[in-house]
Amino acid sequence: MNKKVWAIFLSLAVILIIAGTTLALLTAQTGAKSNQFTPGVLTTTIIENGEDPGSTKEFTPEGKNTRKEVRVRNDENVHGVEGYIRVMLVPTFRTNEGTLPGNIVLHPSGNILTITAPNNGGTIKLKLVNGWKDNWIYDNGYFYHRSIVFPGKLTAVLLESVEVTDSALWNSFHLEVLSDAIQAEGGALEDAWGEAIGRLLD
Repeated sequence: MNKKVWAIFLSLAVILIIAGTTLALLTAQTGAKSNQFTPGVLTTTIIENGEDPGSTKEFTPEGKNTRKEVRVRNDENVHGVEGYIRVMLVPTFRTNEGTLPGNIVLHPSGNILTITAPNNGGTIKLKLVNGWKDNWIYDNGYFYHRSIVFPGKLTAVLLESVEVTDSALWNSFHLEVLSDAIQAEGGALEDAWGEAIGRLLD
């Protein structure tokens, strides 16, 4: 019996020594691997009249017509990626009753967006740049830039100027320009904005 116990003990000791040696060799030869994946970064900046948002230049319209050029930049950064950009124009009127939405109508055959002020207070016309349909697609409240915008580059100009029927409207009218962007690669466009839009963009 003693010989059997002794043989089992020796067998276990040999197995443990071999396993320990193998584990030590594997650990010494296999270095830790780090994941080198870096996600892309896509940020945009709305550029109005060639000025960055941080500009301290005051915008005070004079008369009934004023320049308002709108473009969007795909900001350049270390991990910047190509992207598709869309824009929404949100007109509001600030009155004694609070902030009221404007009624906006797109005339698909032309380049004018007409906004009616609340309480029949006049009309505002947003003039899109001539030939805007060459670079933009309008769908469901959004203007989609047809082509990919590379980091550090700008979209084509969308809006060119604003005209009011009464210069007093400048005191209450406010136009907010919103932009949204999606990475061009990996099918993100169709997932976020739908397959119908994906088929229309270059």
